Amino acid sequence: MKNILIYGLVVLYVLVNTSCEKDLLDKEQYHNVIYLKSDGNNIFSYTHMMNDSVSQGFLTVGSGGSTPLKEDIVVTMELDTARLNRYNFRNFGSDYAKYVQLVDSNLYVLPSRQIILKKGDPNMTTFFPIEIDANTLSPDTVYMIPFRIVEAGGVEVNPQKNFVFYKPELANGYSSPKSRSYRMKGTRQTSDGLVSSMTTTKNLLPLAHNRVRLFPDNLSPSTNLADIQNKTIVLIVEKDNQVRIKPFKNVMVEVLGACYYDPKEKVFNLDYRYRQPGQSAWIKVKEVLTRVE
Repeated sequence: MKNILIYGLVVLYVLVNTSCEKDLLDKEQYHNVIYLKSDGNNIFSYTHMMNDSVSQGFLTVGSGGSTPLKEDIVVTMELDTARLNRYNFRNFGSDYAKYVQLVDSNLYVLPSRQIILKKGDPNMTTFFPIEIDANTLSPDTVYMIPFRIVEAGGVEVNPQKNFVFYKPELANGYSSPKSRSYRMKGTRQTSDGLVSSMTTTKNLLPLAHNRVRLFPDNLSPSTNLADIQNKTIVLIVEKDNQVRIKPFKNVMVEVLGACYYDPKEKVFNLDYRYRQPGQSAWIKVKEVLTRVE
C-alpha cells in the first residue's frame, strides 16, 4: 500500500511539472517581442553606392516568438543623438579624432517614421527604409545614424535591441567594404636611374562613382590626415576605361604612358611619376593593380 502511494505521488509530481513546463513553453512560443536587427554592438552596416544619386538602405524590424503576429503592429522610430554621444564618449573618451560622426540631416531622408509588421507574416520582419546621398561622405570617417523604437503598438520591445546605430559604408564599382584590396606588381625608377621591382597589397578607397584614392608606389598606407593630404593620388576612370591620375591634395603627379582599367579582369594598369611636397626628385612608377575578391 505504501509503495502504491509513493508511486502515485511520483506520477502526480511528474504530471504537474510537465504541465507547468508546457505552460511556460507555450507562453514563450506565443510571446512576441519587437526588436531591431544589429550586431553585438547594436550596429547595423549597409553598403551605399556612390553613384551621383540617392541610394536606399534599410533597417530590419522583427518580432521574436515562434508564431506569426495575430494583428498588424505599427512600429514608430525616432532619432536618438544622445545615444551616439554616449557611444563616442564610452569608446573614445577625449580622443575626438576617432569619434563617429552623425550623418548630416540634409543627406538622408526617412520616407516615414513608422513601419508596419504585418499579421500572419511567417518571417515576422519588415524593413525600415533610409535614403542617403552618400556622394559627399568621406571614406576616412565613420558615420552612423542612431535610431530607437518609440512605440510598438503596445507589444513588448526587447530592451537590449530597441535601438540601433545605422552605419552607411561607401562603395563604387572599384571598391567596396568587402573588396577594397588590390595586389600590386610593378617597378619604380628613382632620379638616378635605379630601377627596382615591387610587390605589395593596396587598398583603394571610393571618392565618387568613378574615383578611387590610393597611396602611390610602395608607400606605406596611413590614416594620418597629413599623410593622406601629402601623399595620396586619385584614379579617375572615364567611360572608355581610360584612367586619369590626379593628386588628392598636395602630392604632384603626372601621367607618363597609357593608363587604363580592364573591367573584365578588374585590373588597373598605371604609368606615372610623382613627387611629394618638399622633395625635388621625381619617382617613376609602373604598376598593375589586380582586385582581390
